Amino acid sequence: MKSEALTAKQVQFIKAAQTRSEVPAGPPKGLYLVIQPTGAKSWALRYRWHGMTRKLTLGTYPDMSLGAARGDAEARLVELERGTDPAAELAIEKAQSNPDSAGEVAEEWLKRSISKNTKPRTQREIKWILDREVLPAWKHKLITEISRNDVLRLLDVITDRGAPILANRTLAYVRWWLNWCVERGILQASPAAGIEKPTAEKSRERVLEDDEVTAIWDVAGNLGYPSGPFLKVLLLSAQRRGEVATMRWQDVDLERRIWALPSTATKARRPHDVPLSSQLVALIGELPRFEGPYVFSTTSGRKAINGFSKMKARCDKTLKDEESQVDDWTMHDFRRTASTWLAGAGVPPHILGALLNHTPGKIQGITSIYNRFRYVEERRAALEKWAGHLARLTEQKNKTAMKAG
Repeated sequence: MKSEALTAKQVQFIKAAQTRSEVPAGPPKGLYLVIQPTGAKSWALRYRWHGMTRKLTLGTYPDMSLGAARGDAEARLVELERGTDPAAELAIEKAQSNPDSAGEVAEEWLKRSISKNTKPRTQREIKWILDREVLPAWKHKLITEISRNDVLRLLDVITDRGAPILANRTLAYVRWWLNWCVERGILQASPAAGIEKPTAEKSRERVLEDDEVTAIWDVAGNLGYPSGPFLKVLLLSAQRRGEVATMRWQDVDLERRIWALPSTATKARRPHDVPLSSQLVALIGELPRFEGPYVFSTTSGRKAINGFSKMKARCDKTLKDEESQVDDWTMHDFRRTASTWLAGAGVPPHILGALLNHTPGKIQGITSIYNRFRYVEERRAALEKWAGHLARLTEQKNKTAMKAG
């Protein structure tokens, strides 16, 4: 299509391609209609300034018509002839409303990808990092102008102020975002590709001792609903904190002794059925039921329990008051402690993997997709062993206390 032949009607009905495209829209020469894969359209003027090719975004369509874009482009070229760079004074202002800007593309990513495919907590973390760390430096840049050096400088700033783990998280989310831009045809390649984490992270290896487990179990017994029962279910089930916190009554079948987590409720994003031990059935069966769907809630079941930091702070205070030696622990340590003890009790690795909902090994292949109830009885037996161990620890502690009294 020749630029001279481009009409207002053609601009209106021209279709988006799978990748970003530009259609000549002159006169004047250098005026283009930019079409994003999303269907968004804008006007851009390309020209040369001191031997370098420059691009100036004039406006978005349909806010700026074809005629208005041609008139504005001619006026900018007059400025160029007078020795003034048309983009020098307007670059930042134009970028704020430009669909090609980093800020606008980030909003598009959040809306089209993150809001549909990630958990609310992760969404909040991504938005917090973008708003606090990334966009203040990049929002006035075109997404195509972001370079590898921009990414490295961003990470250096975060690391130098003493937040290396935050720098790692920032890199992970920026890489995710820029890879999405490549998939959508907005970028040809990601400027974050091949950049390594600023800091090597050491995985936590804390496994609670028997006396530490019983101390926390006793504290949980004195917390009351929902915190106390939540901590006990978390310890007995060996499942993830977020999965237990969002447990719904509709997913729990006490008669069949199964807790069926849908894919939307698991970190692995696949269904996971947890066989309930006798202790879990008894504990969950005694919990109050409200109109809302959630088992653990402070709002009559309408919202799932949260405030884990405050919950742990209450536990720590009680443990300190009782002169317990439990410190430097997290709720995720329950899961590691249970799996470590079960491994020592002879539970095979593939049963533990299924219990923890880890990714199935290659040996299972495609059958793991259909075998939703894989090793259900073996996993139930494992949880019964673990519950029995906790019961014996508690009983032993009580006997010791009675003798001492």
